[in-house]
Amino acid sequence: ASSSSSRSTTRCSLSEDDQNFLSQALEYAKIGKGHTFPNPAVGCVLVRQDTQQIIGSGFHPRAGYPHAEIFALLEAAGHVASGVEAARTVVQRNDDDGTIQALADKYASSCSSSTESSLEGPQQLFGNVFADIPVTAYVTLEPCCHFGKTPPCASSLVLSQVNRVVVGARDPNPRVDGGGVRLLEEAGITVDMANDGNDSLHQDCANLIQDFVKRILPKDYDVENYSHINGSIRRALRSVAGRKKADDSLVQVNWNAKSKASNEEEVDELELPAEWLEHVDGLLWRQELVNLRLNKAVNKKKLARRLGERVASSLGAHVAQSVGHTALLYRPGIPPILNLEELAVTVDESSDSNNES
Repeated sequence: ASSSSSRSTTRCSLSEDDQNFLSQALEYAKIGKGHTFPNPAVGCVLVRQDTQQIIGSGFHPRAGYPHAEIFALLEAAGHVASGVEAARTVVQRNDDDGTIQALADKYASSCSSSTESSLEGPQQLFGNVFADIPVTAYVTLEPCCHFGKTPPCASSLVLSQVNRVVVGARDPNPRVDGGGVRLLEEAGITVDMANDGNDSLHQDCANLIQDFVKRILPKDYDVENYSHINGSIRRALRSVAGRKKADDSLVQVNWNAKSKASNEEEVDELELPAEWLEHVDGLLWRQELVNLRLNKAVNKKKLARRLGERVASSLGAHVAQSVGHTALLYRPGIPPILNLEELAVTVDESSDSNNES
């Protein structure tokens, strides 16, 4: 690869090959969908520009593990035979010999160092791996540019000396939101974005992360305490849930994990499966009201309330009611479905009418 100082940042429209490779990255991203909560599902393909050969592929398997770009880099750098299969091992939790975990730990080692900006792990794994070959990275979502449980993917791409990055969709996360593109371009790497207009491939990449986008966008209500939910609104939500339950349209979700809790401490330490959370999260965005059946997780009613509160906190939702071993969750959709103020007035008027009679 050429040096950073001589690289171009000129943008151009995507070629047919570009679209095909980005489509392949999107297919890999779909393998991780449903397993990555609270992170988005992302896929990546690395291609030699001179031969059009795919030299690395990957997807993000679970929160806390390396992202799609890193699994693709692990393959391209010869650390794993297949980045996709390595990521699949994480999804299926069958990394029996610990090989993938060891690589993940090495990659993330800089995040636990005293100097947050250290990139020692990525440098050791991927440093200058593409120094002598021209490589394009196709990523369904803008590479991250911040330190979290893992180092920034954009920095790893820079260290590897890719020449060009094609991005399917911009990351609206306030911690990224164009920062990944800027970091790449400041290093002299060409960045091309999929068309924001009527481009179906861009829309497919965006659709894959639509629930993630809703989660991280700023809200115009108190997400922590739902202080705007007063007694009238709470009664209204319970009334709506009651009607839905009567006509069998209330969405109800059972606890499907094997783990159980028999006291408050165990409830607080109970693993909330990413797959289950992502399922409930998607239902809440589309339905606003979801009733959790937690009898298979806890044996006491008060523990069901406590577990319901934990789940609600993880999803930015509110426990509108806790009856028996169930917890009724509410979270406004984007855009909202229920008009809480109107519902509250209707319920109050109905209550007043009943009292008068």
